[in-house]
Amino acid sequence: MTRRVNVIGGGPGGLYVARLLKLHDPGLEVVVHERMDGSQATFGFGVGLTEATMRNLEQADPETAERVREVSYVGHELRFAAPDRSVCLHGARNLAVGRAELLRVLGEAATEVGVDYRAGSRADLGTVTGDVVIAADGVGSATRTKLSAELGVRTSLGRTRYMWCGAPFAVSSAFFAAAQRERELFVTHAYPYAEDRSTFLIEVDDETWESAGLGGFDAATGPGETDEQSVQLLEKVLADQLRGGELLTNRTRWSRFVNLGLDRWHSGNVVLLGDAAHTAHYTLGSGTKLALEDAIALAGALAGESSPSAAFAAYEQARRPAVERFKQLAGRSQRWWDSYRWRADWPAERLGLSYMTRSGNLTMADYARSEPTVVRTALEWLGTAPSGDLDEWVLAQPLQHNDLQLRSRITTRAGLGPVEEFAWSDPDVWGATEVGAGAGPLLLTGSADEFWARVDLAERLRLQTRRCVGVELPQSARAFAATSIGAGRADFAVLN
Repeated sequence: MTRRVNVIGGGPGGLYVARLLKLHDPGLEVVVHERMDGSQATFGFGVGLTEATMRNLEQADPETAERVREVSYVGHELRFAAPDRSVCLHGARNLAVGRAELLRVLGEAATEVGVDYRAGSRADLGTVTGDVVIAADGVGSATRTKLSAELGVRTSLGRTRYMWCGAPFAVSSAFFAAAQRERELFVTHAYPYAEDRSTFLIEVDDETWESAGLGGFDAATGPGETDEQSVQLLEKVLADQLRGGELLTNRTRWSRFVNLGLDRWHSGNVVLLGDAAHTAHYTLGSGTKLALEDAIALAGALAGESSPSAAFAAYEQARRPAVERFKQLAGRSQRWWDSYRWRADWPAERLGLSYMTRSGNLTMADYARSEPTVVRTALEWLGTAPSGDLDEWVLAQPLQHNDLQLRSRITTRAGLGPVEEFAWSDPDVWGATEVGAGAGPLLLTGSADEFWARVDLAERLRLQTRRCVGVELPQSARAFAATSIGAGRADFAVLN
């Protein structure tokens, strides 16, 4: 029977799993070890939480969920700001909270039920004892590094660089926008998280990184310091978005996102949660969301199983499918932003439709239910006056591209005539590949289970080479086909 639990890491996931464990079993000894001692300000600004996550919190622990809501900033819509105008992506369903406030709420909630919270404790696997050790020590997890051979660690770095900053005012709505300086492109993801605060995440690609001299600024910044030269440049470039003001910083410097996955989330009496176990790109959700949901599942498994090993297996079995699905969607979102430069001059409506359908969890029809005018305007590149059932309208549009002429965007292999075929299943469509060197029509084929990767490659080829590219899809993916064509990811589809 588990009687003592040590949690390494006092972030949201570590604090929350500690509280839930004590709620399940008040006699359990639970210790949280946090290396920061309070002398430094909490790293980060605001974090986003979805309503689905909040419902999970409310079901697991209504009291804490209510406290989180009380300190959260809610009710702002999300917009995409193109150079000429902005469009609404979705209405007021966002919720954000300052990271420091969230940690305060979760810390108080944990200690109130008897959790032993030890600030400034640099605990590791060599110093802690107990029946269970929970590693909640983040993406740079020393625990994971020590157990890497047993866990099967896989990592890769994102292609863009990003910087987390804040602003001393609440933007009126969350937004995405891009500021251009000649060929340099600075993409902003901004959202309010308090009455007088916003998060500003700024992202740059390699071309901007080199042209703006950001690599030199980064190299001149010492460990634990803010990259002041980059911040000053960003304040000038983003002056309109910042209302002529400053960016707030906190050990702020450029980073590359770490894509992380493990073959196993546990080894012996050690189990990992949150960013220590997996990451999903920030453009779809947040590590905080996944860590809190991990905490709920892990606490429930430890309370319901007779041994730590059985609990760990139940926890991973419960959480891994949802996490892997979320990682897949987030990976598609990440690659969409990696390639944003190729769409930067699109009209706002086309950007909005492409963005909302980038991950595959929303179709064109889903977005049209809330923003029908935006979607209809976005589809005008295909033909005049989109009307009726938009999926069927898109699929009924003719296609003429050099020698390829189709009466509609849905066809059969026999109806295509001579085209180049290429099988594809790798999700990393922006990696090195020789496909696309020809000039004629191209059909991307492959298994029914990985058709989304073919659509992403089709989009890359259309953006970079202007080739006419079609995709082979299962018959059940008709709505996905319409969405892919309407959003400019493919020219036509062959449904099997």
